[in-house]
Amino acid sequence: MNAAKTGALIAQMRKEKGLTQRELAERVYVSVQAVSKWELGKNFPDLSLMEPLSDILGLTVSELLAGERGEAPKDELVRDTLRLGEEQLRPKIKRWRGRFIAAAIVLAAVLAALGYAWLRDNTQLLPQRETVFTPIELEEEQNALVDLLTLPNNWDFLRMYRVALADGMDQVVFKAELWSQRYNMGPERELVDSWHLWTGYPRAGQKTDPRHHLLAFRLTFLEDGSLQYKIKLGGSTMMTTKALLEELPAPITSMSWSASNGESVTVDQENGAVLLELGMTLESEPKSYFFLVKAYWE
Repeated sequence: MNAAKTGALIAQMRKEKGLTQRELAERVYVSVQAVSKWELGKNFPDLSLMEPLSDILGLTVSELLAGERGEAPKDELVRDTLRLGEEQLRPKIKRWRGRFIAAAIVLAAVLAALGYAWLRDNTQLLPQRETVFTPIELEEEQNALVDLLTLPNNWDFLRMYRVALADGMDQVVFKAELWSQRYNMGPERELVDSWHLWTGYPRAGQKTDPRHHLLAFRLTFLEDGSLQYKIKLGGSTMMTTKALLEELPAPITSMSWSASNGESVTVDQENGAVLLELGMTLESEPKSYFFLVKAYWE
């Protein structure tokens, strides 16, 4: 087969059919540049295009392959066609093989990273360099039960986490922070006050798995403005009531909460990790207030 002869025949028949290169390209779903290279003999059409191309140009596939009108199928033409098909497929196979190998490498790396993280956070086989809190999301029936246990006319907030302690971390410090933000003044917040809630020692007395623990805490804002909270980490529990919000300039009228939306949070040794954020609206107050529960590594 001769690419120059086939290209010349394509150009001749295209013109006889009154087609432009763009029109022919659109009908066989290729670029105008591809048609131009065919007609200049620089490229041979892909074998998958031979049948639709021959139908459009009013040729047989044999005529198109041979580059001559009236050409009948020949053994030599068949062999050339098979050879051309192999040549056209070789770079495609090579390209797809490279893509497959790259995808396999990426998949293996992702699986290795996930496996490493699972082994690190769920076993003691690998070093745990960070303290990670993974939220436990309650099902609808469980949330309904929590609602039944909620005190009337109060705001209750329950959160639970699975905790993987970093190696060398023997205590977790829980703090509360109160921030304010003026309406329509951008994202900047101002720290109003902060309080130490509790220091837990989850490793104490844990011989089987001192690294992994369950954290549960419940906050209840009472009608007198005080905060009742209960925190349980591992085998340790703290329950108390404190008047933490006395400095608020007005009563709380509404409250909403947000957490980590099911994503794990890592304790930063300097900034801690936010486990719960409450947004509070105060009566006749030009600010919004935010109450945060945070865990620190100390």
